[in-house]
Amino acid sequence: MDLRTRDGVRLAASLVVPDRPTGSAVVCHPHPLFGGTMESKVVTSTHRALRDRGFASLRFDFRGAGGSDGVHDRGKAEQLDVLAGAAEVWSHGPADGPRVLAGYSFGSMVGLRAAADEARFTHRIGIAPPLAVDLPGEREYDFAFLLVDDPRPLFLLVGDRDEFCPELMFRDLVTRLRYAGVPVRATIVPGATHFFDRYAHVLRQEIDREAARILALEPPDRRHAAFDL
Repeated sequence: MDLRTRDGVRLAASLVVPDRPTGSAVVCHPHPLFGGTMESKVVTSTHRALRDRGFASLRFDFRGAGGSDGVHDRGKAEQLDVLAGAAEVWSHGPADGPRVLAGYSFGSMVGLRAAADEARFTHRIGIAPPLAVDLPGEREYDFAFLLVDDPRPLFLLVGDRDEFCPELMFRDLVTRLRYAGVPVRATIVPGATHFFDRYAHVLRQEIDREAARILALEPPDRRHAAFDL
């Protein structure tokens, strides 16, 4: 399917709507200039985990990526892409159900930034936020926008071998978020890199557990190693 952003850009998207949606979710992909699209393994795994919990779930290609039109804008205009995806999936989900923003890598930065200014998102998920100061392509992202007293739950997930999100920097961000009063849950997957190669099953387990919590259900027991901070 196609979406239209507020500034008229056509985006390619994939939407799954269960018969009786429990909520709605939009999932954002990694950096377009480094091969990121909505077909990313982490994105599809996240999308499926949310779908299997009954969420109306949408993933899409950012402008200039995959099947979408437009030009990459270094994460600025891409926030309009997130809002276009959200408007579409919200029209299919329950009006009183949870509305989740989930983003991976570059998608976590863009998605969480868009969600910061859109109060209708009720829950936020950031996977492998790129915190390193020496990212490829001379990129550097500032997640300080999260350090506000925001009552909406935030779930962060990373591997302990993530080359773009060093564990010490991740732990420091979590500490600062908690000091700022943000209700953050954080989980580390031992052995996983930024791309979760050979650890997609653990990623999906943790997203499923978080989806259960969002729905006020008891999260299933872990079958694969991961630990909470």
